[in-house]
This record gives sequence, C-alpha cells and structure tokens, in this order.
Amino acid sequence: MPESNAKVHGEVRWHYERGEGRYKHRWSNDYAGFVPGKKGPIGKCPKSIDLKTAEQLLSRGVPFYESADDDWPARIYAVHRGVSYEAVTTTPGRSYHGYPWRGDLQGRSQLPRSIINQLRQQAESTNDQQVFYKWLSDYGGGQK
Repeated sequence: MPESNAKVHGEVRWHYERGEGRYKHRWSNDYAGFVPGKKGPIGKCPKSIDLKTAEQLLSRGVPFYESADDDWPARIYAVHRGVSYEAVTTTPGRSYHGYPWRGDLQGRSQLPRSIINQLRQQAESTNDQQVFYKWLSDYGGGQK
C-alpha cells in the first residue's frame, strides 16, 4: 500500500482533490443536481461540501476495485444527505475527485448490488433513506 495511504485508526485515509481552477462540479446551490453538458449531464455538488466533508465522505466511502489485484479503488461511492456520490482517482493511490453519481448515463455499468446495499445502509444511518430511494429512482438507471 502506498505510504500516502497510511492507515488511520484502521481506515485508509484518501485525500480529496478538487483540482486547480476546476469548477465543473461546483455551483452556488446547496443541493446536488445536474446541468446539461456537451457529453451529457454534469453533476453539481452542494456548495456546503467543503474539503473536510469531502474527505470524510471518502474515508467512509465504499471502494470499488476493477480487479482483485488493484492496490487502490478505481472509484469510491458514498451517500451525503441521501444523495449518492462517486469519486474517481486523480493521483493514483493518493487522491480522488467526486461528484453526484447517476447510473442512467449511456455507457454506464450498473453498480454491484453489494455497493447499493452499503450505500442504502449509509443513508439509513443518517435517516436519509427517502432521499436516497428518490435519487435511485430518478438517476439510478433502473437500480433499486
């Protein structure tokens, strides 16, 4: 495991990287949503998600490995206020960048049932399951 991912109290600590000058996934609203883009909808994060919140979401997120041999997850999924988020690698083995997840985009694979179940548990733990179910219904691409 890379040194930058030293275990902290038994958990891997990933870093959040917004990216210098990146505003693609930010907007002035305090809720998650989407705006039209050239290649399809662009996810927008609530303005209240700061660096500390983003890193907390990463640390409690559900890792997705493309291969059992991978040293770090290809993506990390988490729920915040009932909304599902996906984070992708920015610096392999060290940092991620996240945005609201939607599974109804062309060419997207469905999330494994085990990840959906873990996200559901996250939503239930904060009493946000109704928002989570609505998000899945609206953007889950048929997943429930």
